[in-house]
Amino acid sequence: MAPGLVVRRAGAGDIDRLAHVHVRCWQETYRGMLSDGFLAAADPADRLRLWRHLLDRPEPADAWVACDGGTVVGFAGARVLPAPGSPEGHPPPASGDLELWGLYLLASHQGLGLGGRLLAAALGTNAASLWVAAGNTRAIGFYRRFGFEPDGAEDVLPDWEDLPEIRMVRPVQS
Repeated sequence: MAPGLVVRRAGAGDIDRLAHVHVRCWQETYRGMLSDGFLAAADPADRLRLWRHLLDRPEPADAWVACDGGTVVGFAGARVLPAPGSPEGHPPPASGDLELWGLYLLASHQGLGLGGRLLAAALGTNAASLWVAAGNTRAIGFYRRFGFEPDGAEDVLPDWEDLPEIRMVRPVQS
């Protein structure tokens, strides 16, 4: 691991940078899966509201940032899923009640070990699930290296130009 590369819990001081990194990661990750117009319209202000909601409160959400020399270059977040039957969008997972709701790194910082460190910080060795774009073969391969496998569940994100997703799950890691 190169010096200066750190993974730490996200805090309120990271909100502005996280909003910008979030959108930039989407633009890098989903190029070719979503239209250029859709990606160009992604607005950091929308992500700013999300990150404020998650981090600017007495009990912040479980989120971590990857930093290079103090600059945020990626993030991961996990949550305990709501009880079955709750109106949350996705069908409930086949195993585990912990969900990785996001893990993104700028393309410039992929392949440096930060993704694995973010995943470990967010999930530990717990059983977990996640949703990934069905066409994101790089991410699917990454998650497989950490014990995740597709469980057969599929979904489509209508607000994201009908982007198809698959769910991946992993058992408790030993």
